[in-house]
Amino acid sequence: MTAAGTAPAAGTAPGASPTGRGGVLPVLAVGAFAIGTDTFVVAGVLPEVARDLGTSIAAAGWVSTVFALTYAVLAPVLGALTGRLERRTVLLISLLGFALGNLASALAPSLGLLLAARVATAASAALYIPAASATAGFLAAPERRGRALAVVLGGLSASTVAGVPFGTWLAAGVSWQATFWLLAGLGVVCAGAVALCLPQVRLPAAPGLAARLAPARDRRVLVTVLTTLLFMTGGYLALTYIGAVLAPATGGDGTRLSLLLLVFGVTGVAGTALGGRATDKAGAVPVLLAALGGLVLVLVSLPYAREGMVGAGLAMAVWGVTAMATQPPQQHRLFSVDPGSGPLLLSLNSSATFAGIALGGFLGGQMLTHGGGGALQALGPVGAGVALLGGLLTAATARTGWNTSPPGA
Repeated sequence: MTAAGTAPAAGTAPGASPTGRGGVLPVLAVGAFAIGTDTFVVAGVLPEVARDLGTSIAAAGWVSTVFALTYAVLAPVLGALTGRLERRTVLLISLLGFALGNLASALAPSLGLLLAARVATAASAALYIPAASATAGFLAAPERRGRALAVVLGGLSASTVAGVPFGTWLAAGVSWQATFWLLAGLGVVCAGAVALCLPQVRLPAAPGLAARLAPARDRRVLVTVLTTLLFMTGGYLALTYIGAVLAPATGGDGTRLSLLLLVFGVTGVAGTALGGRATDKAGAVPVLLAALGGLVLVLVSLPYAREGMVGAGLAMAVWGVTAMATQPPQQHRLFSVDPGSGPLLLSLNSSATFAGIALGGFLGGQMLTHGGGGALQALGPVGAGVALLGGLLTAATARTGWNTSPPGA
């Protein structure tokens, strides 16, 4: 029996091994890797984009901002509109749209056309991640759902280890267009893999759009999404400007900064896996509170850790683990509210994630512009305060008993 008492489509059963049929979860994770690379690599290619298109770095920065804002706005809308569609179809549409968006980005002759291409790419990305996560959660047995979600999210965190550094290197060594050509090709490959490996999956869905939107008004959903917004905003207050924050440790050397970012990415992959397994064993809320506690401590200590490479490396390692460990329990909490509305609910979490990225960058920029000489050192502690609000909100609402026990207990 599936959630909501609805039988799945033929050939699909919740609780069936999600790694069957040619390795479904790895395929979904590779798609997430491509989208994660596309999301975060832009910061590394902005100098080349600005120089080639004859614009300033500040103007070129809209390439990243427009992507994040488009993702944040469209993720819940597209999740609701496509909730009744078969999952493989949705994933294929999103991956092919992603490929076309990157193709258009590579061919854009002006900043305006590049921004338009990034909007199209972000819309496809906003459709893919929630659909892939909902598919993984539906195919996995309840006691393994956290790990299944972590595999897909692992693709996102892996992009910070391999995809972003390689894409940045390719842009510097060849051209920024080459990075987008590579991503377009990867999107086509992932679409082919999904078509071959993924069985048909139909999630139990409400009969109409209004009914499908109803779970979004659930208090548990609102609290979970607000928590994501808070800790993402807190983290990106400092992470957006991490090069400047860690300048005392790196001496402004790009190689040293790349090494620290590599540490962050590697430990982020570990944090995603750890968060998924711990969620299956201990429950979503305890894991989330532990991860947020670690994140707050890292951000508070950042002004001291930035003085040397050893301290900075340790801070980035703990930051990577704790930040990425928050995602599996958050997705698990939302999926557990109503599996049939998984695409919508998980898209709300994606929306909050990208809204937090945009808001953290904006607020951090305002602090640097108007905060005086000490603003750079204050980014971490202020971000810690914002993330702490998310932890306090989670702890306060956990008294209801929702998701505080291990799955199946």
